[in-house]
Amino acid sequence: MTAWIAENDTGTNARHQAPPGSKRIFEAGSPTMMVNFKELPDKDTPHKNKSNSVSISGIRIDQGPFNTTMISCIQERKVCRYDDIGDFLESRSAKSFSSGGNDGDSSGSSISNMLPGALVHKPMTCIPPHRRIPHQKANDWPYILEQRNAQPEDGSMTALMDYNAMLIPLYKNVKVIDDAGGSTSTKIMSDLDPSLLDHLTGKYHSYFSDEEVNRVKYLSISRTSNLHACKPRFEFHFGTLAQDFIGISLLDDHLQRIEGTDIAINFDKWVVGNMTAIFHDFRVVAAKSTRGKDLKDQLFLTTSGHLGTYLFPMDIRRMPPVSAESVQKPWNTKLKGAAVPRSSEFQYGSGMEVRFVDDPGRFADKRVYSRGDLLFKDRGLDRGKNFHFFESSEGKTYMEMWPHGYNDPGQRKRPFNSHVAVPVDFFSSSFEPLSPMNAFPGRREKFVKGKRKQVEFLDEIRSLNGDPTPKRSFDNEVPKHLRPNMKFRGTSQIIDMTLNGAPFKVGISHSVAEGWIDKETNERHTDHRTYLSQFYAFSPDPPFEVVAITGHFCFNHMLETDDGYSAQWVSERAMTNRTAPIMVHDEEIRCPLITFASGMTEMIGRDGNNVIITYGVDDCYSRSIIVPKKKIELLLLGQVQDGATAVS
Repeated sequence: MTAWIAENDTGTNARHQAPPGSKRIFEAGSPTMMVNFKELPDKDTPHKNKSNSVSISGIRIDQGPFNTTMISCIQERKVCRYDDIGDFLESRSAKSFSSGGNDGDSSGSSISNMLPGALVHKPMTCIPPHRRIPHQKANDWPYILEQRNAQPEDGSMTALMDYNAMLIPLYKNVKVIDDAGGSTSTKIMSDLDPSLLDHLTGKYHSYFSDEEVNRVKYLSISRTSNLHACKPRFEFHFGTLAQDFIGISLLDDHLQRIEGTDIAINFDKWVVGNMTAIFHDFRVVAAKSTRGKDLKDQLFLTTSGHLGTYLFPMDIRRMPPVSAESVQKPWNTKLKGAAVPRSSEFQYGSGMEVRFVDDPGRFADKRVYSRGDLLFKDRGLDRGKNFHFFESSEGKTYMEMWPHGYNDPGQRKRPFNSHVAVPVDFFSSSFEPLSPMNAFPGRREKFVKGKRKQVEFLDEIRSLNGDPTPKRSFDNEVPKHLRPNMKFRGTSQIIDMTLNGAPFKVGISHSVAEGWIDKETNERHTDHRTYLSQFYAFSPDPPFEVVAITGHFCFNHMLETDDGYSAQWVSERAMTNRTAPIMVHDEEIRCPLITFASGMTEMIGRDGNNVIITYGVDDCYSRSIIVPKKKIELLLLGQVQDGATAVS
């Protein structure tokens, strides 16, 4: 099959026309509005029979041209199992990397170039032991249930799990062309403003040495919660309050946590007050907030729950031990709010200091049930969730509302199943407590009878190819969706990738299957709320045409060979219990029920050829896998390039 690009000459029936020269990849013969077809060059086709790899303890590390292998179900155009695609992403037969690390925090002594092919994120050490499930209690289900309901009512003694992590790289792989010889090399540079970068790495403070500063490569954001599905399963509502913390830590280039940098903040308690459970999921993005500057100088937090998604400017800085502090250094940032006290009733751990623009006590005199709605007036973003920020090729910031598959039955005059994005304006001279955010010029609230005030965006950008959407790149069963009118939702961060020589944006979406049980026989056919994922790619410029979508797949359980495996208490469970298969369309699948790909980012180093995908497993723990970009490209194109071979 040949992949082509097309120049778009038309943009009929759309609010935003595609700019001249915009490109799109599609399967030959599929429906398209594009014209002026050109065959893509094969400049990225791997060389045949050529490899450059080293072996460490019998585990291969590919450092040269990618050894292209295509899963046989795609090559032979057969139906692909969800779990086979997950195995393909991990290169299970090749076991691409090994860290040689231990189950504790990184000591910095790992051998250069040695990385985990898969890593289980270790529990954060800042959480006190009485709020963890001990390893020896892993099979004591009555005890685990008891820990979810431990008094007092505010949930402050319940057990906590860390999951749904995302990684923010502090550096980027930048391709540089030598003016003299014309050769291309990759340099590692940061797109963060020096002040923001120095706060995160600790360079601003004389306590940290250059070695300690240079060791920091990633910022990790996760959810720490007493709501989990580690088994046994239990009802959402218990006698104790749901508690969710934003987990923050720093990682080195081996994805190991740097000791002393992990903290967990009870965001509800700090922003809204006691006995509230409004915020559950947490995501952080670095963005440009100063006009005329090309570097990102401000962090923003989005956090969502049952009332919708909220947006907060925030500051984070690495801190020395309290005993080593002599003088409190000023922040010198745009944000003016108070810092969360370290090692306090609001925060576990002291290695980081954080500000969220709003000071505590704002709603102390308000009724608990009304506080979330009051805060939504100033900090509310939308009633939905799972939104992602990205930059166009021109450096403008947008927020992705829907990746694809968005049905709008009430407004059929607009394209269905479109990729939907809105422009974002993060620019501001300061961020003050109590001051409303105006990041979305086209946002307005509207009254809907019988509901809370809803949000609409007047400047939505919808892709032109909403109906029909691009054909899935490989075939497998499509289960019945739990919410048919909102089939596909965004999941991960959005990265830059090259598909057959052209630049595109790539993300991961997810859908949730409706349970299917025969009412007469009580026979189970599909497990309720099964999570399945898809890669999708779209153009880097408005209207952000979706150019490729894969079939469905799922990610794996943690494996005994994963770095950090034994640090998780669930590792003490028997494999038959811990990795019990799920059921989809009468077929047993070797995947967890819930795999939420909360993070995807380009890995620092190695010429930018690898991607780190981080996902939560059963709302219980986080796992990261390192995937060559070439594999994602092969899955999106659904074809075998020259030199590719099939693997079973």
